[in-house]
Amino acid sequence: MKSFVVGACLVIAALVAALCAPYGYAEYALPRHGALVGPAPSVPVEGRWFDDYFLVQTLDVRTFAIGEPRYYQGNYSYLLLGDRQALLFDSGTGVRNMVPVVRSLTSLPVTVVPSHLHFDHVGGLGRFERTALLDDPDLRARTHAGVLRLGRYEFLGFADGLEAPRVRVDEWWLAGSDVDLGGRQVRVLHTPGHTPTSVSLYDADRKLLFCGDFIYPGELYAFLPGASRSAYRSTTDSLLAVIDPAARIFTAHLAEDPKVVTAPELRVADLMALRRTLVAMQEHAVQSTGFYPRVYPVSPSMQFATGFPWNNR
Repeated sequence: MKSFVVGACLVIAALVAALCAPYGYAEYALPRHGALVGPAPSVPVEGRWFDDYFLVQTLDVRTFAIGEPRYYQGNYSYLLLGDRQALLFDSGTGVRNMVPVVRSLTSLPVTVVPSHLHFDHVGGLGRFERTALLDDPDLRARTHAGVLRLGRYEFLGFADGLEAPRVRVDEWWLAGSDVDLGGRQVRVLHTPGHTPTSVSLYDADRKLLFCGDFIYPGELYAFLPGASRSAYRSTTDSLLAVIDPAARIFTAHLAEDPKVVTAPELRVADLMALRRTLVAMQEHAVQSTGFYPRVYPVSPSMQFATGFPWNNR
C-alpha cells in the first residue's frame, strides 16, 4: 500500500510539473547567476559607442538602432524620428540609462512603446515624455489612475533580480492604427506569440518592420508563460499578408557569437521559413530535440522552442 501511495504521489507530482512547466522553467532556469554586463565584443562592430555601453547604428537619416551588446542578451531598441515627434520602440534593459543616448540623437519629444513587457525591454519606461501600450482589454482593466503594475510572469524580472515595476500609461494604441510622427507614419501591429500583448511597428514607406522578440536570429522562446504556438502561426500569416516582400525586419536580440555586432536584421524569407516550420509542427511532419523546451529547426540561424502539446497552445 505504501509503495502504491508513493507511486501515485510521484505520478501526480509529474503531472503537475508537466502542466506548470512554463512557470517552473521560468522560476528555476531563467535566473541569471553570472554577470549581466560583460566586456566589449571582440569582433567588429557597426555603429559608434556611447559611454562604452550603448552602440548607436544609423539605419537611415531618421532611424537609429541602439544596441546593448555588452548585456548578456544583446538587446536592441529602435529610435524613429518624424518632424514633430520621436518614437522609441523598446527602451532597453535599464542596466544603463538610455535617456542620454537618445537625447544625443534628437531633441524631439519621445514616446516609448515596448514590443512586450518582459524585463529586458521596459527599462526606460517613465524616463521619457510619454509611454504608450497596446490597447488591450486586460491591460486596460488592470490599470488604475493611469498606472499599470506588471505581473510576475508578465515581467519575468526575477531573472535579473528585478522587482516588477509600476508603469504610467499615457496613451493606448489600437492594433492596426497609424501613429503620425510628422512626415512619417508607423502602423501598430498586434503580434502575439512570444507574449499575448506583443506589438510590432511597420513603416510601409521605408519597408521597415520592427518586431521585438517575435522573431530574431537564434532560438525563439515560445515556451514561457503567455507564449502560444497557435498565436505564432496566426501572427506569421498576418505579417506575411501585410508587409512588403522586400521589407527589412529588425529584431530585438543579437545572435549568439556573431561575427559582426550589428542591428539584428532578418528578411521576409526568414518569416516564411518560420511559417513552414509552424505548419510542419501542426502536421507532425518535423521532429524536435530536447525535452523542455522542445526545439524545432527553422533555418541554419533560427530554431523554434516550445512547450508540451498542452502548454503554450
